[in-house]
This record gives sequence, structure tokens and C-alpha cells, in this order.
Amino acid sequence: MLDLGPFSDEKFDAKRWVNTSCQARHPQDSLERHLVDLEMKLQIASEEIGASLEEQSGGALLRVPRATRDVLRLRDDAVSLRSSVAGILQKLKKAEGSSAECIATLARVDCVKQRMEAAYKTLQDAAGLTQLSSTVEDVFASGDLPRAAETLASMRNCLSAVGEVVAEFANVRKQLEVLEDRLEAMVQPRLTDALTYHKVDVAQDLRGILIRIGRFKSLELQYSKVRLKPIKQLWDDFETKQRANKLAGERSETQRLSSGDEVQLTSSTQTSFASWLPTFYDELLLYLEQEWK
Repeated sequence: MLDLGPFSDEKFDAKRWVNTSCQARHPQDSLERHLVDLEMKLQIASEEIGASLEEQSGGALLRVPRATRDVLRLRDDAVSLRSSVAGILQKLKKAEGSSAECIATLARVDCVKQRMEAAYKTLQDAAGLTQLSSTVEDVFASGDLPRAAETLASMRNCLSAVGEVVAEFANVRKQLEVLEDRLEAMVQPRLTDALTYHKVDVAQDLRGILIRIGRFKSLELQYSKVRLKPIKQLWDDFETKQRANKLAGERSETQRLSSGDEVQLTSSTQTSFASWLPTFYDELLLYLEQEWK
């Protein structure tokens, strides 16, 4: 079989190929016969290559129209797809517009609903305020201080919700302040007694009443007043004892002079402030420890 490799070389030289082929013949073959065989092989190879080229060219020519049809079909599909996408986008825009309108409508409806609910609650507060105002005296008459505090707190909440546009409600505010002062005055004696005698549970209940009506400041003032009184008494004891000792010394001096006794006192009964101060601190610390228990 003829080797076609050399014919693929770009530097192919026909003369050299012929000479090389002749030199490579069998020694017993004549040159003429070798050339005839070589010519025949070249012709057969050329015919085979030509037939192959013709066949492949025909197939290529047949494939070109098919590829063209595929390209045209793809183009039509792309145009159809683009049209479909445009239609979908248009529908989305319409849906978005209608959804926005629906949401805006729902927002307006919800706003109206909230206003109606607020108006309804205000009406309830107004009705409750009127009812509480008419029954608060009965609550005070019962002597139930926690219930009275709860009633006053409810009245204040209702009044805050209703406002004072109506004249009757403005009068309720004045009435409420008077009632809170009245309740505070009722609590004060009991609170003083509870703080003085360490009635913890009672003091806590009264504290809750004052906080409920917004009078916590009154609780602080009352606590300070009750608790500072014994501390102030401890502090004043120094002056009291000094005054008593001074009077006792003056009486002794007067008696000595009247009796003619010339014996002089060698020691003073007066206590210095520096020596008394540690005693005050000890008593104060003891008092605070009892308070913390």
C-alpha cells in the first residue's frame, strides 16, 4: 500500500520522492516495472481520494441547507420567546399596579378602622369616667383604701384618654386632685404608725396605695420624717446632756458658796464633743442595723 505521508509535507519534492522510491525497490524488480506499479498505485490512491472528497463535499452541501433551516428555526424561536417574555413583563406591570392600588386601599381602610377603634375606646373611657365619678364617694365611704386608690387610678387613666375638651371632664380633673389629696391624708397616719412600729406588711400595702395614685414623693417624705426623728434625738442628746451638766454644776457651785465651803471641784462633769462622737456613731450604726433587718 502506498504511503501518503510524504505528500502531506509542505516541502514535498516530487523528484526526490520518485528517486527515493526507486532506490527503495526490490533488487530483483526492474526499474520499468517498479515505475509502472508506482504509477498505478498513485492513480488508484488519487481516485480514492477524489471519490472521498466528492462524497464529503456532497454531504457538506446537504448539511448546509439543514443548518440554515436550524438557524432560521432558532431565530423564530428567539423572536417568539422575546414576545412571550414581553407579554409576561406587561402582565407583571399590570399586576404590580393593581396590587399597589389594592394595598393603598387596604391601608386607607385599616386607617379608618383604627380611628373607629380609637373613637370607640375613647367613648368607653368617657363612660367609665362618668361612672367612676358617680361612685367614688361610696368607695371612700367604705374605707377600702386599696379600692379607692384603684378607682382614682382608673379615673386618671380615663381622663388622660378623654382629655379636657368637655367642661365636665375638666371639673373631673379638679375633683380627682382633691380626692387624691384626701386619700393621701387618710394614708399618712397609718403609714406613720406602720413605720414607727415596724409593721412591714402594712407599710408595704400603704406604699402600694401611694404609688398607685402617683404620690410616691409623699412616701419618701414621710419615711424620712419618721426615721430621722430618733436620729435627730440622738444628735440632740449631746446638747441636752451638756445643758443638764452645766445646770448641775452651777447649782453645786451656788450651794458651795452659800455654805462657805472653800473646797473646789477638781474634776469637770462636762463631756467633750470629741469623746461623745464615737458613742453617737455606735448608736447610729446599731439603729441602722435594726432598720435593715
